[in-house]
Amino acid sequence: MQTEGSKSSNELNVRNTIPGKYAIRLLIVWRNSMKNPWLQIPACDYEAHMALPEVAQTQALSKLMASALKEYAPASLAVIGCTTGNGFEHIDHTHTHRVVGVDINAAYLAVLKARFAGKIPRLELIEADITAPDFEFVPVSMVFAALVFEYVNVAVALCNIARCLASGAILVAVLQLPSPESAPVTATPYKSLKLLAPIMNLVSPSEFSRMCNSLGLQQVKTDSIPLKKGKAFFVGFYRKDAEPGVPPDHLRSR
Repeated sequence: MQTEGSKSSNELNVRNTIPGKYAIRLLIVWRNSMKNPWLQIPACDYEAHMALPEVAQTQALSKLMASALKEYAPASLAVIGCTTGNGFEHIDHTHTHRVVGVDINAAYLAVLKARFAGKIPRLELIEADITAPDFEFVPVSMVFAALVFEYVNVAVALCNIARCLASGAILVAVLQLPSPESAPVTATPYKSLKLLAPIMNLVSPSEFSRMCNSLGLQQVKTDSIPLKKGKAFFVGFYRKDAEPGVPPDHLRSR
């Protein structure tokens, strides 16, 4: 185990091979990524916490994804903050021919791959920070992003995600609403989840919708999902404006 004063092999390699300010910048990036609480929460803790009866967010998000997939039947789908694949069981690859899963935690992606790689023919898994300047993937006809904007720079993340939406595509965004009865991160026996509390910032749905509009993502509809302990989710559906001369991506709303 690395102690506070020790150096990892990664740090030593960077120092020895890349001189000057560039090496320092790389070290800062490396150290910051290692401090991200999402990299310190075991998949088993996350799954167990989210599925507890007093939380029940796994169940709510799975049901929402199933509903969105049924309504829009996208030809291609990206799930941002996909963790271990909750809701992926609802993907019908006869309609959705390409699936992209994005998460910052490689261990979560490994679990997802073990569960679904044999069931979803065109599954692309991307380990990435969605606020990174070079974040991108080939555009899709739907992005499902649940409970991710609370942990990132919203404006930067939205701008990056907008680039990954095909013309006419749908963004389904889920935001946690404030509750007078409960802390943003529900206290459960899974103590590692407490690491999220200092970095979690609830996002105003109206401000989020305003930012979407500024990026050419027009609000189609909104919904609210009640949860336990007075909590609720805001769900926003946004369609990307068709670019001049570019035919819209076909989404079969039904």
